[in-house]
Amino acid sequence: MKIAILTMTFNNNYGGYLQAYALMQILKKLGHEPKLLFVQPKNNDCITFLKKYFKKFILSYITTKWKNERYKQIIEKNTKYFSENYIVPKTEPIYSVSDFKKYKNQFDAYIVGSDQVWRPTMYKYINQAFLDFVENPKAILLSYAASFGLEKWEYTNEQTKKFKKDISKFKSISVREDSGVILCKENFEVKALHVLDPTMLLEIEDYRKIVKQENEPNFKGGLLSYFLDNDEEKQYLENIVASKFGLKSYNVNVKSNKSNAKLEEQIYPTVTSWIKGFDDAKYVVTDSFHGCVFSILFNKPFLVYGNKKRGMARFNSLLKMFELEDRLVLKSEDINEKIIQENINWVKVNKILDNYKNISKNFLIDNLKLG
Repeated sequence: MKIAILTMTFNNNYGGYLQAYALMQILKKLGHEPKLLFVQPKNNDCITFLKKYFKKFILSYITTKWKNERYKQIIEKNTKYFSENYIVPKTEPIYSVSDFKKYKNQFDAYIVGSDQVWRPTMYKYINQAFLDFVENPKAILLSYAASFGLEKWEYTNEQTKKFKKDISKFKSISVREDSGVILCKENFEVKALHVLDPTMLLEIEDYRKIVKQENEPNFKGGLLSYFLDNDEEKQYLENIVASKFGLKSYNVNVKSNKSNAKLEEQIYPTVTSWIKGFDDAKYVVTDSFHGCVFSILFNKPFLVYGNKKRGMARFNSLLKMFELEDRLVLKSEDINEKIIQENINWVKVNKILDNYKNISKNFLIDNLKLG
C-alpha cells in the first residue's frame, strides 16, 4: 500500500527526525511503501525586501543572504545528512498550502503524526494536519500518535467545527497522550486510541545498527546531559547526579544556538551520535520528551526536568504509562538523594513497553487493510 506521512517540519529536532524515521521503518517492515510529505519552511524575505527597499541596497542584502544560507548549510549538514539518507523516500518539498494539492490523489492511505501536529501554535499547516487536502474517496485516513501538546483545548470555535468535520472522515484515530483521548472525545466526539511514540516501536538493535553504520565513536563520562532549555536549576541537577555517582557529564546537543557564537559551536551533531549518547550513558538528565523516550528504550536511569514551555502533557502521559512519575522534577526542591538513587524496575517497564508495542502495531496493521 502506498502511504503518505505528514508530520512536523524537522527544524534540527532529533526527536522529530527519529519519529519520522521510525514510523517509516515500521510501515516498511509491514510491507507498505511509505513516503514523507516533505513540508519545508519557505523564506519570503527576499521578495519583501525588494518591494520595500531601494536598488542600491540590494547587492548588500544578497551578499548577506548568501552568507547566511551558506552558514545554514554548514550548521545543518549533519541533520540534513540523516534526513537525506535515512528518511526516504520523500516527495518534492512542500512550501505552501497549494503544494499539498499535488498529493490529493496519489496515495492509498494518509497518516498524520507523530509529534505535535495538532497543536495550532506549533504547526503552520494545521488545516492540512486534518488531511483536508485529500480528495481520493477511497483513501484510508489515519492519525498515528498525533499530539495536541497540551491538556487544554487551543482551537477556536471555527477551527473546532471544521476539524470535527474533517476528522469524521478518518478511518481511525490514535494519539500520543492520554489527554489527547479525552480532548478528542470532548471536542470532536470521536474515539481515539492511546499509542506509543513511533520511536518506541523499533527495537534498540534497530538503532544500534544505524549507529554502527555511521561509525559513531564512544562517549565517555557516564552522565548524559541533554537539555533543550538549560539554566542554573538544571545545571544543579546535573552536578548533583554527577557528584553522587562519580560521573562526568557529556552532551549530544548543539553547543550554542546563538547567532554570534563561533560557527563550529553552532553545528548540530549527527543524529546517530545523539542515539549513541543514550546507549553509552549510565545515567541521563534531560528536559526533553524524546530524551525520556530514549532513556526508557535503552533502560537508562534518568531524571527529567519538566519543560512547561514545551508542553507538560507529553511528559505526564509518558511517565504515567510506564509508572515512572517519580522521575519527574519540576523544581530544584524536588531533587533529593532518594529520587536520584532509586532503582527503576526495568523488567516491569519493558513488559509495559512490549504490551503497548503490540497495541500500537496492531492499530497500524488493522487499519491499513483495504476493504
